[in-house]
Amino acid sequence: MTGIAKQLSKYFIIITMMSIVFTTIISNTSINFFFSNYIKESRSRNDLKIVQYAEKVYDNNKGLDAQSLMIIMHYAYSENVTVRLRNMQDKVIWSSGAPETMHDPMELDDGNNSLAYRSYPFNYQSSKIGTIDVGRPKSIISSIEDKQFLITINSVIAVAFLFSILMANLLSSHISRKFLKPIYMIKENAKLIQKGKYKKLHEITTNTNELHDLSVSIKELAEKLEYQAVLRKRMTSDIAHELRTPVAIVQSHIEAFIDGVWEPKHDKLTIILNEISRLTKLIIDLSDLSGIESDEIKLHKSEINLSTLLIRILESFEPLFISKSIQIEKSIQSNIKLLGDADRLNQVFVNILSNAYKYTAKGGTVRVCLNESEGVIRVTVEDTGVGIPKEDIKHVFERFYRSDISRNRGTGGTGIGLTITKAYVEAHDGSIRIESEEGKGTKLIIEFMRLI
Repeated sequence: MTGIAKQLSKYFIIITMMSIVFTTIISNTSINFFFSNYIKESRSRNDLKIVQYAEKVYDNNKGLDAQSLMIIMHYAYSENVTVRLRNMQDKVIWSSGAPETMHDPMELDDGNNSLAYRSYPFNYQSSKIGTIDVGRPKSIISSIEDKQFLITINSVIAVAFLFSILMANLLSSHISRKFLKPIYMIKENAKLIQKGKYKKLHEITTNTNELHDLSVSIKELAEKLEYQAVLRKRMTSDIAHELRTPVAIVQSHIEAFIDGVWEPKHDKLTIILNEISRLTKLIIDLSDLSGIESDEIKLHKSEINLSTLLIRILESFEPLFISKSIQIEKSIQSNIKLLGDADRLNQVFVNILSNAYKYTAKGGTVRVCLNESEGVIRVTVEDTGVGIPKEDIKHVFERFYRSDISRNRGTGGTGIGLTITKAYVEAHDGSIRIESEEGKGTKLIIEFMRLI
């Protein structure tokens, strides 16, 4: 494989060569077209001067004698042309190519078949008395000066070609180093991320928008990976804590039963059952999370009366809210239907209401609203609980996340519930967001597009 610096140098040189070749072709084409037209117009003007000169000689001498023809021939030679005179019968009577003869035109040959002739009327006292043919080389670029001009132009282009190749080779190395420096630094940052050294990333300065965006993305990736590493450590501690306590309680109770310290009465068995339920819930959450992260969410969709589903869930939560003196305010629009998976949606609302119950103090309020407007189904659950710090709101849907406010044994949980909730909502092509203010409460908004 070839390094990007060498590839850039190669592309610089190739583009330069193509540009010079293209310039050469355009230059020569332009010369052949524009310069040729210029020469043709110039020749036409010079031809008229020759004709006017011949007419003047004829007028001064009242005809053409040997001396007059010699004067015209010399003028023709000075202009590097061949002049032929034809009479009214279109017969060649004289040619500067053979000034001493007056042969038949079929026998007359100027010895150069590469001439192109233009004919002009030969007038005397405003009356035509014959025709003057002015012959010039067929090739536009025929004179030594013209050829030298073309040679000079192409020589300059050739020198420019060699100079451009040299400059392209030199500049490409400099430009490549300058352009590739941030790319190499981004590469080094990627290696540092690979090694887990998230806080040792290089600061990258560049004026290239794409490279700036890439460097920012790499930095954000490092921050997220670092944060996920912290969450994994926290999750290990949380799960160990969640497992240790119920297992210890179950173990101590069973040991007490075996030792005969306690009798397996209803209240003691209830404690064991609650701890086992806690363990079961943790295992289920971890299993659900595993399915979400492997993109294995399978929905069994059917027509659901969302109004009925939400009312039934609220009724199941009423005893809990009443036991904590939490007032429930309901505003449920009737007969709102949705195409979805009833079990998954049930879990979504159970998770949300469980959080509202956990983080709302005694005597607080939980408001639940369901309505539909312009094809959008909106569910809002608002509580007057502890709220979420502003800096934590963007993280609440990340797995294993719990804000410091909620990290206590009283509320429990492992920070998996909202991650699962968000995944299930999005699996239904919905959206979920949180609005919260610390100490004033939290509002969670879910929106679905009505598809039936």
